[in-house]
Formats: sequence, structure tokens, C-alpha cells
Amino acid sequence: MTKPIRQSLTERRTEELRMTIARKAAEIFVSDGDTSATVERIAEAAGIATRTFYRHFPVKEDVVRPLFRHSSQLVIRALREAPCEGDLIEVLVGVWMSALEEETVGPSERRFLAVMAASPQYRLRWMEVDEELSEAVAEFLGKRLGWGERPLERSLPAYLVVQATRHVFMRWITSDSGQDVADLLREAFRMVLDGVRTVAAARASSG
Repeated sequence: MTKPIRQSLTERRTEELRMTIARKAAEIFVSDGDTSATVERIAEAAGIATRTFYRHFPVKEDVVRPLFRHSSQLVIRALREAPCEGDLIEVLVGVWMSALEEETVGPSERRFLAVMAASPQYRLRWMEVDEELSEAVAEFLGKRLGWGERPLERSLPAYLVVQATRHVFMRWITSDSGQDVADLLREAFRMVLDGVRTVAAARASSG
């Protein structure tokens, strides 16, 4: 995979400030149970001026992007470190579970995700960051499964895997069943990859 670009000190400080603002916003959203807090209130909690907020986030809804992007980067790193052998579904479950464990997703984080899921504008930011993750998943799956470079063959399975993970997390945070998230991921990945393999086998036999 492509090596990450090294950030300058200024870029790192900018990212740290953006993350600080994002975390303060998340704390307020969780405390309120919704996303109605004003930019002024978020800026005050973060110890910055309102104009500084808008310098980093053109609209209020963008404030959650750093949080979702951080989660995405954890998954990408886990993909890079994932074993080249072993059951693919179990490897993928391990990738997402390691990212969850590193983030220490507890009750507060689950409430935050529930608030995000309940708001179309904020849910859209979650989806947009997931789209960025799809390329890393496509590269990983391509190496593991030996798929070609046809656009649909390369992109669709990765897209389905990423969408499946978000669907699982949405169900996990809104359900009272207590079902283990790893089991939900395992079930979702099996549905996606079994379907992809069936189509690939049918194409191979007909070709």
C-alpha cells in the first residue's frame, strides 16, 4: 500500500486543533442528546473564537469529520498490518475490532454514534469518510483475492464491505439485543464475500 505522507509540524498542530474542536463538539452533542448546539457554544468549549471554528470547518456539520477520519485511519493501519494468510472474513473482523479496541468505544462513544445516526446531515459526513476508506479496502481485497483491475470488480466488493460495517455499527448502537459486534461483522462480511465469490465463480465457469 502507499506509504502515508509525513506531515509538517504546522499540519500536525492544525490536525490536533481540529480534533480538539471535534471532541468538544462530540461531548456537547452527547450531553444534549442532539446536534442543536450552536457554533458559538462549541467554540467557547474548545477555547477558540467563532471565526477560528469557521476557518477549520466551513459549516457546523463538518466538525465531526476528524473523528470519523481518525477511525478510518485506524482501520487503514490495521489493514496494512493484517496477515497475508488465514480466513479472510476472520481477518477483516480482526481489522475492525482492533480499531474499535484502540478507540476504546464505550457507552459515551456509542451515544455519540447514535446521535450521528439520527441526524441526516451528520450521518452524511460519516458516509463520506467511509467512501475514502473504500480505496484502502479495495487494495487489500485485491491482494488477498487476486481480483483484476476492472473498475466494478475492484471497487464494488470494497464498497459493500465498508457499507456493511456501517450498517453493523448502526444496528449495534441502536439495538438492545446485546449481540456481539464481532459476530455482527462476521455475519455481514460472510454475506458480502460469499455473494462476490459466487458471482466470480459463475463468471469464470462461463468464460
